[in-house]
Amino acid sequence: MFERRLKAFLILPIICGLVLVGRLYQLQIVQGDEYTRLADAALISPKQFLPPLRGRILDRFGRVLVSDEPAYDVTVHYGVLSMNEGYLLRLAAPLRKKSPRWQAATGDELEAEVKRRIAKMWTTIHEVSGQSIRQLRERRDAVCRTVDRLRQHIAAARQRAGLDQPSERIRLKEEDLFHAVLRDITPKQRTRIELELSNLPFVRVEPSVRRVWTEDAEPLCHVLGGLGQVTADMIRNDPDADDWLACYRAGDEVGVSGVERLGEEMLRGKRGYEERCLDGTLNNHQAPIDGRDVALTIDFDLQRQIADLLVAAVREHPPATGASCVVIDVQTREVLALVSVPTYGATALQQDFTALRDDAIHMPLLFRAVQAEYQPGSIVKPVTLLAGFANKLVTPTETVFCTGQLIPGVDKWHCWTHWRGISGHGAMNAEDAIKHSCNVFFYTMGQRIGADRLTTFSRSAWRGQIDENEPQQGTGLIEERDGLIPTLTWMKEQRHRGFRQADGRNYAIGQGELGITPLLAANLFATLADGRYRAPTIIANDCRQRPASEILGVSPEAWALVRRGLYRCVNEDGGTAFKYARLDGLEICGKTGSAECVPRVIEQRFTFETDEGAGIKQSSIIAPTVEAACEMLDLPYGTACVKAEPLKRYPGLVDDNGEGGKVPTHAWFAGYAPYRDPRIALAIIIEYGGGGGHSAGPVARAIFETLMRCPQDYLGLRKTRLAAGGAP
Repeated sequence: MFERRLKAFLILPIICGLVLVGRLYQLQIVQGDEYTRLADAALISPKQFLPPLRGRILDRFGRVLVSDEPAYDVTVHYGVLSMNEGYLLRLAAPLRKKSPRWQAATGDELEAEVKRRIAKMWTTIHEVSGQSIRQLRERRDAVCRTVDRLRQHIAAARQRAGLDQPSERIRLKEEDLFHAVLRDITPKQRTRIELELSNLPFVRVEPSVRRVWTEDAEPLCHVLGGLGQVTADMIRNDPDADDWLACYRAGDEVGVSGVERLGEEMLRGKRGYEERCLDGTLNNHQAPIDGRDVALTIDFDLQRQIADLLVAAVREHPPATGASCVVIDVQTREVLALVSVPTYGATALQQDFTALRDDAIHMPLLFRAVQAEYQPGSIVKPVTLLAGFANKLVTPTETVFCTGQLIPGVDKWHCWTHWRGISGHGAMNAEDAIKHSCNVFFYTMGQRIGADRLTTFSRSAWRGQIDENEPQQGTGLIEERDGLIPTLTWMKEQRHRGFRQADGRNYAIGQGELGITPLLAANLFATLADGRYRAPTIIANDCRQRPASEILGVSPEAWALVRRGLYRCVNEDGGTAFKYARLDGLEICGKTGSAECVPRVIEQRFTFETDEGAGIKQSSIIAPTVEAACEMLDLPYGTACVKAEPLKRYPGLVDDNGEGGKVPTHAWFAGYAPYRDPRIALAIIIEYGGGGGHSAGPVARAIFETLMRCPQDYLGLRKTRLAAGGAP
């Protein structure tokens, strides 16, 4: 009895053990694959962001100029971009499990294998994309710099709050993300990368979007602008920093120029995300929110036609290097055309950026309409006259006698007639002086008004500023310059002296230290037409406050006199624009200008200093731009240049026969129309184009003819004919 119970007691554990072994065999061997699948399904893969579509950019009639299309990017984990040791160890650990070859490998051998695979990735991306290793390295370094600067900013902020935490101990969410190193890849590139790199867990091909310009959008290239990688400053100052889906992340693309930058707040959308189990089933999803459209005030067709006219004008007036034209609505100050030539296409910008950047003669990347500050020459003479009236220093009937030079026996301060070999203008009153553009009259006004009062008045007319420290309100474009109107403080800092009598003479005819952009010039003539300053805009339904401000001290009689002078300049024989800009059927008011200038530096010797550890090393090289010099010396992007010595300039000196002599002037025309009911103002400049009359005048006439043909009736001519009972 006892033996049976003992046997049962001994057999029972054996049976239980056999059952347990059987069950384990079933779970691990028979059903192992199924349970592995179920376990994987219970694990969640990292969230994958879904990019939003960026808002479109439209012209004033709703025509699409820029839009997004679906695309794919190659992204790499930040741990690989930064070569973080901890992340590399995490990559090495699975090698032992996945391949018998590595089961007995040492830690150093595994680390070397991981680095070999990373090197293979960069080589493959280089071969597939055609991008140089240097370019890929710069893109990688830009991401790492952005993350590092953001980390330092957070560390500094915590230190100010009393939390002393070393920056290297701060971990950012950007360090756990994949960042784009190659954008908008082709289907062929995508296939090859997926085939050759699919076994690497640190590189992905992810859905993205690409920015596409409409066909023939090249005349708007500077206006539209472009995208670039977000900077650490942008991330720090992001108004959506607290929204994990809307905030900027290192590697994001943002508007960096033109309207893309100006409209960034509207154009940017909000990313979505999807969260999948490791078996591929969808666990969670939030759709992205697309950005909003931005509508411009610019007429695409008008912009294109004016660009063609400017390209032809540059070609016809060698050694001209470029040109610009701005057309603006006098009442609303909406910009209808904002043209700069030479232009470039979206493909050329991507494929030939270096050549565009290093073209120091034509400077195709320069947004001339708002970024280039030129001496205005005679187009500011009406402002000089208004300053005289405002300060009660001139009367309508007063005359100045022009002999061709201001001071007899002194070989300077000549009227332009002197250089043409003809006699002076004789007795000139204010209205005649505008018509004939008499330098001697305006020299006299300039020295009478004085540089200080003249520049103060000019600020109110050019910029609507009463006080020199008052901020200027322009279009908001990042490229936009304020123009240069010297103040006494500026003269002391930059010229180490105060104003002199000669400065007043120079400023009166638009020479000396003055600088004006084509946009400022066009808006100035809108102010002359309207009698009030108002900030321009390129955004339809601009919600900013842009109140019109009066130009203080100018009487209605003074305004009328200046406008008659501008009318006579174009429409009466003897006016400087009469032969070139007068147009039947339209009364144009305007002023030509031939602004003296200096040749452009097109080649320099750049000198850099770098710390080699053993001491400071100097390196010099001849190049067209500082960026080209850095690349030629293989220096890091942004290396400071300690010296730039000009070696070559363009254009050379020419005389009236095209041989040796003087630098060609910039050719200006600025004006408005119609005379009695001003609707449109414009300004044109042809760089190194020669005389304003014969070079810029015919272009102005052609542009006004284009405006007359526009179905939108910008000049109000059809409305005027209908009011008079005529045919439209």
